[in-house]
Amino acid sequence: MSPPLIDVRDLHVYYGASHVLRGLSLHVAPGETVGLMGRNGMGKSTLIRTIMGLVRPRAGEINVDGRPMTGRPTFEIARRGIAYVPEGRGVLASLTVLENLEIAARPGLDGARAWDLPRVLELFPRLGQRRDNRGNQLSGGEQQMLAIARALLTNPRLLILDEATEGLAPLIRDEIWRTIRLVREAGIATLVVDKTVHEVTAVADRVVVLVKGEMAFEGPPEALTADPDLMHRHLGV
Repeated sequence: MSPPLIDVRDLHVYYGASHVLRGLSLHVAPGETVGLMGRNGMGKSTLIRTIMGLVRPRAGEINVDGRPMTGRPTFEIARRGIAYVPEGRGVLASLTVLENLEIAARPGLDGARAWDLPRVLELFPRLGQRRDNRGNQLSGGEQQMLAIARALLTNPRLLILDEATEGLAPLIRDEIWRTIRLVREAGIATLVVDKTVHEVTAVADRVVVLVKGEMAFEGPPEALTADPDLMHRHLGV
């Protein structure tokens, strides 16, 4: 049996004296879509940033394909086929849409280029229309599309999305969720951080809910939606 694509074990992360992640374990299998949920400040973004090597854990381990990657630099983790769309999007403001895309484009670990420039521009036609505009000339929704398109051009095996729909207009949110479903159908594993219970449970194979840096729930979406008390206590719905 092949190892999980991402395997986080007994992770402890501190910000100064604040114990943010408390013995957290999480895995994502190849091709699996996992929804990561919880109220603000529960450790979701910290977990992702630790997986990506942007935060160093005090204890615990992170494995990619069974290989130890704890504390490794971010570029090494990205080279294993892990693409990250941060909450702030990370668009390069002084570069055009086309330049933002072209600097990211590369084949996947298997050498294939299933996602290329024509494909992402077909997925997000608005980016084609704005291809010569700089990153700081785009709306928030267009910047989010650009960030996702850029991640897909790395031909990842796992796409991590941190609050990809937050603050966006309803039509743009619908487009982002449509893209997540297409990515899932393409066989790319996805770790989705979002507060929209209905949308997350509609696309996820498994849902994880964090409360104060610990796992309060892990299971299929149907089990979460069947427990309204848990959703009210930990998600506010």
